[in-house]
Amino acid sequence: MRLLLVRHGATVNNTEARFTGHSDVPLSQLGERQVERLAAALAGERFDALVTSDLRRARATATAIARGQVLPFVEDADLREITMGIWEGATLAEIEARDAALVARWRAAPMDFAPPGGETLAAFRTRLVRALERWRARQPTGSVLWVTHGGGIGVLVCHLLGMDQQCRWQLRRDNASITELEMAGDGLPRAVLVRLNETTHLRDLAHEDRAERYQVL
Repeated sequence: MRLLLVRHGATVNNTEARFTGHSDVPLSQLGERQVERLAAALAGERFDALVTSDLRRARATATAIARGQVLPFVEDADLREITMGIWEGATLAEIEARDAALVARWRAAPMDFAPPGGETLAAFRTRLVRALERWRARQPTGSVLWVTHGGGIGVLVCHLLGMDQQCRWQLRRDNASITELEMAGDGLPRAVLVRLNETTHLRDLAHEDRAERYQVL
């Protein structure tokens, strides 16, 4: 299966480096411009399935992409961003100021520790892998596009390439970027990374004043 992982367009939370998680925020004006260019870049390709997180920012991105395709998108809640509980809407600096010990625990053991009301990295990876297995069973030799989130792209790429999850912080996953993997059959590597964080279609927006400077997830 060929899998394209597309991150949704920018939101105000992204440009302000705020944790968003399951908070259902809309695209910003910059995000709307980004997804127009993303949709144009993908218009010449054809997919066997177009799947999106059911959160508003992802659905808006998928809607733009679907206009250039011959099939509608399907929503899959397993593609949502990691839930950040009471941290959602706050910056890391704001959270550290009110509870540095909690942040230290999360940084030390994100696989097993989550903010109050949040989700561990292990649980997040489990649902992403569940979605991957489901769509791979449906389209074993097909071309599938997922519209998802920055955290999910980092976690899934590390999982498929056999990398430690701490390495996800070393992978850029910009808004409206494209990452592509090829998943082979038995006896071959689980996945081959074809492209990571492709953003050439956003070149004229790269110096926007409100572009994302720091990636929280």
